[in-house]
Amino acid sequence: MPSARRNSNRNFNARVPLNIYQVPSSQSSLSTTVATTNITSNISTSSSLLNDEKKYSDNVNNVNRLLAPKHVPIPTVPIDGQLTFEAISLGISVIAACLQLLNLYRTVWWLPQSYNDNSINFYLIDPYFIIFIITMITRRFIYALLRRVVDSLSPARWIPMAQKVMRIVLLVVILAILVFCLYLIYERHNSMKVFYLCYPISVYFFMFGMSIDPFFDITSPPLYVKEDRKTKFLLDKPLHNCSLNASAIRAEVSSLRSDFNRRLKRALFASSGSAYVCGIAPIIFVPQYLHFNISWIIQHVVLFWLGRLSAHFAQAYPVRYCDVLHRAALHLGKWSKIDSRNVHLVAQLWNENTLWPHGSIVKHNREFYRSKGLCTTAEPGNSSHCRFYTLFNNPTMLLCSLLGLQLLLVSVQILILLRAVEWYQILSMTLLLITNYYTLFKLARDFLVCWKVYRTEQIIQEKAQTAISTNQ
Repeated sequence: MPSARRNSNRNFNARVPLNIYQVPSSQSSLSTTVATTNITSNISTSSSLLNDEKKYSDNVNNVNRLLAPKHVPIPTVPIDGQLTFEAISLGISVIAACLQLLNLYRTVWWLPQSYNDNSINFYLIDPYFIIFIITMITRRFIYALLRRVVDSLSPARWIPMAQKVMRIVLLVVILAILVFCLYLIYERHNSMKVFYLCYPISVYFFMFGMSIDPFFDITSPPLYVKEDRKTKFLLDKPLHNCSLNASAIRAEVSSLRSDFNRRLKRALFASSGSAYVCGIAPIIFVPQYLHFNISWIIQHVVLFWLGRLSAHFAQAYPVRYCDVLHRAALHLGKWSKIDSRNVHLVAQLWNENTLWPHGSIVKHNREFYRSKGLCTTAEPGNSSHCRFYTLFNNPTMLLCSLLGLQLLLVSVQILILLRAVEWYQILSMTLLLITNYYTLFKLARDFLVCWKVYRTEQIIQEKAQTAISTNQ
């Protein structure tokens, strides 16, 4: 029996620690209740903070939506495709070059004692010079035609590579023809005439460097590339994003400003190059013994250049493109500097992430500025932002300037035509006048459409500014 007693004592001692360190039931329930209460209070506090942050962000978003300008959709305005525009430009350039040759090498073939049967002394014209002119004025049309063929036949994923290969091959062929013509011209004429003939090429490298695209296309590479499944064409359409982020708006304005400047350079080079090749280059190769009307020749070059300049501007800056710039300008806004020497102003420090409402006064670089427009995200004192807003806040001013230039050009040509007495002058001015009517029609149509649309939009913006001012 002693052994059994020892086993019972050993079992009892083994069970004792379990009972000694066991927490009472009342104390356990109390600690559980306290922990649950703390967790619940923490959850309620965090949820209230989240609700407050959500309400604050919603209020900020609502204010930003009120500040965002309301855009009026612009109607669809027809625009010439690249192939159509280049075909028209080719026809006009050929007409201008032929008229300049007529002004220089005309004859008196209608007189009875005249030994000429033709209206132009063709034997005085260098044939390789004519090939040079034809190559220079047809390169854009050939490029547009080949691009249309490549885009229609190539698969969608191979279109960029196919276009690149096509540009390189076409450039090599054109340069080979030009070098061959220049070599044969150099053998017949002195080197200075060849240098004058190559002058546009040197200007091209100075303006664009080694880039190939400006040699064939007046528009810049697309900022946003889309693919149309029906036609498989790459559409050159810069888009506008109605963002509420101030930094994103300034970045978009910077991209649009760069694209606008690229288009301006290309339009200037294309129009000036056409005027030089078709108008000035024929004068360089005129024999010294040949007499011609110098004032009429110079007048022909100037009028042709102005007509091509208006046409290229109308093509490079269509209504849709100007509307994109206008919408970005409305989001950008403008700051006007305030003279605060004699006035004490209460202003906030300018923050680059804030959409400033109309009439806000901020301080930046120790200067005070007042915002103009429905909302302002521009940097105070930034001259490029100021120019962008001034130029595109009302794009009808740009179109009105182009329309005024074209109207003045057509009016001057009509007056010159009424005073012309020579048959070649009447023929020359009549054909140039006809070529400028189409550009005049496009600019007048675009101006009327923009004037009506932006007049309605201005009324809407004024109402929105009034509503914001009353709420403040």
